Amino acid sequence: MAVAESGREARVTTSLREDRRCVGVFYHRRVEASRALAEALVAALAQRGAEARLLSAWEARELLEPRLTGLNWAVVLGGDGTVLRMAGILAERGVPLIGVNFGRLGFLAEVSPEDALAVIPILLDEPGRAEDRLMLRAGSATVLEPILHDGDDVVRAIGGPARQGAVAIALNDVFVGRGRVAHAVRIEVAVDGRPLIQFSADGLLVATPTGSTAYSLSAGGPVVTPGMRALLLTPVVPHPAPVRTMVLPDCSVIDITLRSDEESVCSIDGQRHYMVPSGTTVRIEAAEHPARFLRLGEPETFYQTLVERISRW
Repeated sequence: MAVAESGREARVTTSLREDRRCVGVFYHRRVEASRALAEALVAALAQRGAEARLLSAWEARELLEPRLTGLNWAVVLGGDGTVLRMAGILAERGVPLIGVNFGRLGFLAEVSPEDALAVIPILLDEPGRAEDRLMLRAGSATVLEPILHDGDDVVRAIGGPARQGAVAIALNDVFVGRGRVAHAVRIEVAVDGRPLIQFSADGLLVATPTGSTAYSLSAGGPVVTPGMRALLLTPVVPHPAPVRTMVLPDCSVIDITLRSDEESVCSIDGQRHYMVPSGTTVRIEAAEHPARFLRLGEPETFYQTLVERISRW
């Protein structure tokens, strides 16, 4: 980068990488500090010649999507929930992201707020390391009605319309099981078209390696390094336990059929929730597009970071 003098004004010129010119900076609208830092990042990136867009990560999807056209990469300021939402939206466009942690654990974030202004602009010129993360695709031939809570604009923003054959994408996990009534449901699982197991439980969790450190870990699942391509099946409070957990290849197609007299749900990353009528089959498999993360550290730091974050629980 060079600075050219013109009278009393200085003009900043830069030779940006062609694939880094347009940046989306997403903040959490309910966290004032994230917006303030996002505004500062937009100014710093623009000063270096980038087109930087200030965007709310929790804006309704139909309003947000038109503003994503042309993005080369993104910065997401928030907790893991905010990163999860934007990872799914950006994955369809192949846009990589880097997270700035405003949450408690921040498994998905790479940068602390204190370091963001020094670190983020570097990515305009430096390639960093792109890391692809397996995502899940969940769908059903039956119409699944989204569960919305009155007065919760965030839930309304992320809920999707009910339609036949609708598909939802998850980065962490898909939970299929009981709803608000504390009754176990009957679960039938088939893999690649062949019956596998039947059991009663609160539900069944299908997680990615990225999600192995989230709900899956709390339910007794294993920790799997995020670079692996595998699907993790973990029963949630089974009666009795048919298996503790299973790790399947990412080419597997998992069909989960629920049978219950009470309300059952399908939950996507703990953010979008759909009613599942008894007898409905939910199909889960690897999504076509991975989530892409920009990383500054080496892959080996995953284990050190894991121990540090878990120690905060």
